[in-house]
Amino acid sequence: MKYGGVGMVFGKINHGLTTNYFSEIFYESQVGSDGVPVVSLQAASKAILYDIASEISVALRFLQGREWFDANVQFSTTGLPPFSEIVVDGWRAEWGNSTRVDLEFYLEDLCQELELNDLIYSQEWYYAKASYLYFKDHKLPDHAMTIGILLSQMWWKLEQEDAAIRGRENQRSLDRANLAKKLRMKEQATAKDTVLVMYWHRALQEHGAEVMKRDSNAAQAIFAMATERRPRELQIRSSGKIIGAEAIRKRLVELRRQGKIG
Repeated sequence: MKYGGVGMVFGKINHGLTTNYFSEIFYESQVGSDGVPVVSLQAASKAILYDIASEISVALRFLQGREWFDANVQFSTTGLPPFSEIVVDGWRAEWGNSTRVDLEFYLEDLCQELELNDLIYSQEWYYAKASYLYFKDHKLPDHAMTIGILLSQMWWKLEQEDAAIRGRENQRSLDRANLAKKLRMKEQATAKDTVLVMYWHRALQEHGAEVMKRDSNAAQAIFAMATERRPRELQIRSSGKIIGAEAIRKRLVELRRQGKIG
């Protein structure tokens, strides 16, 4: 490529890595006549930030945690990143090509079993599929690219699911807070009505039924009484002032409808 970017092609084709894992660029002068980059192993290693064997090792340990492998099976890597390879001890008597093929078929069966149980696109399935392709032949360009795509899809899916879980938790917290707020408001309203009923009956004894049969008159009488005695239930929390006569009148209409006052 005229202005670089060959490094991405080199890593993807020869070492099973996707374009997401490169930090350097190889220029036109570093490409041979056949289009293949002419760079040293040291230069290529510096350009590749991703070790696929390490990621597959994590995947296999995850599957082991889900009891798809016995506890005595051990996963390790040999060689230097990014060219290290997976070694599996305890799967069969000796690790070699035949054991690798056997593990490949096992992982393929595992993928099918997960799919049959409606677990396709679960974290187990992504890890099983990526591991299967790795042991099938992670150096093939198509397989290497697919592994990268599978892992990136899984990371994105897990991130979205985590965000959704956090959203649901936040919604539940909000619902709990709203419910608690409603309960407090209901308690406060009940306490306010109790005081208003008590003051109405006191005002009835003081002013008589003729005055108290009109809610506007009764509200003024109760307001005057509350202003003098300042009950906490009738105070506005932000200012400490007693609620107005009009607010009292509206509550008296409802209390009369409920039969709590005459």
